[in-house]
Amino acid sequence: MRKVYVRSYSLITAGRHYDKGLRELAGQVLLDALEKDGDYSIDMIILASALSGIVEEQLLASSIICEATSLEDVQSIRIELGDASSGAAIRYAYDLIRCGVVNKIAIVCADKIADLVSTKASKVLSTLCDSTFEAYMGVTPAAQAALMTKAYMRRFNYKYEDIAMWSVKMHEHAQNNPYASMRRKITIKDIMSSEVVSDPIRLFDTAVPLDGASCIILSSEPGRDFKIVLEYCASSSCNVNLCYRREIDRLYTVEKFRDIVTKFNPTLFEICDKFSIFGILSLEALGLAERGKAPKMVAEGAFDPGSKIVVNASGGLKCMGYTVGACGGYLTTCLIMELLQEGKLNVGDHEVGLSCDVAGIDRASNVLIFRRES
Repeated sequence: MRKVYVRSYSLITAGRHYDKGLRELAGQVLLDALEKDGDYSIDMIILASALSGIVEEQLLASSIICEATSLEDVQSIRIELGDASSGAAIRYAYDLIRCGVVNKIAIVCADKIADLVSTKASKVLSTLCDSTFEAYMGVTPAAQAALMTKAYMRRFNYKYEDIAMWSVKMHEHAQNNPYASMRRKITIKDIMSSEVVSDPIRLFDTAVPLDGASCIILSSEPGRDFKIVLEYCASSSCNVNLCYRREIDRLYTVEKFRDIVTKFNPTLFEICDKFSIFGILSLEALGLAERGKAPKMVAEGAFDPGSKIVVNASGGLKCMGYTVGACGGYLTTCLIMELLQEGKLNVGDHEVGLSCDVAGIDRASNVLIFRRES
């Protein structure tokens, strides 16, 4: 089995890119990554996108992106796993390279949602729930996350302000991330005065849906200027509706990765926090905090930059934006930059990092382990 290296990477700041379609956003990050690599030859393009067939009304989107970037004879495929599409695409590329099927793959993670009016965007995102039995009845991911938040607060006797401290911390971290869309510091008062999205979750406590794109090039050969190895990939599923679970205030798919954390001992993490409760539950699921202790540890700064274990130094999805199928691409690209101690994302000397994205309300998850080699 061959080693799998990160050859190059690129991303754009997520936002409301009304002047660009999916092909322009995806093409930009792909060409930027190829230029940074210095070698435009590529064996395969994998597009991680959840919404290209819905928002852009475009099937075969991966082929369209190849055409737009003049990559005429390059294999292409699109992978969709909801808002965990990026992690699934990276894992697929990892397997192909490691087994010797191809040598070099560009994973382009891109989605557009800002073109939709809020009611349409909410309807589209509700398809992350069961369309027949949940979305049809008005259930949304925000409503399910609100139920998880209430259950957790009740079980461990927390106030909503304790949960919302996650968002405050993410905004503090985002001050040093030039790719964060929201870099202004906020307070608990700001959160509590914002509008209710789904009680008790409020607007400033959620990741805002935005257009975005990132690209990671993986290869059997290292990059010119650095050696980052994609050392391990894993995926997990929990194909059980939230309402049928014995405990709804747990992330079962993320808990399955706890042994991986013990084995590789990462000290740098980028985890899914599309809602604050997801960040808190991920800390406990990965074994970084005891059950019921994560909010207290977050408030005390246990995972801030400079700590032994650093979590979401980028500001997470809360501050980079919720780019749906591209979410994992943003988390992973920032993790790579942190391992390389790049610019303002220099969070100290860390050799091993972990990124984790979560599909829907704990339907599936992907975990990626990266190691910096000297």
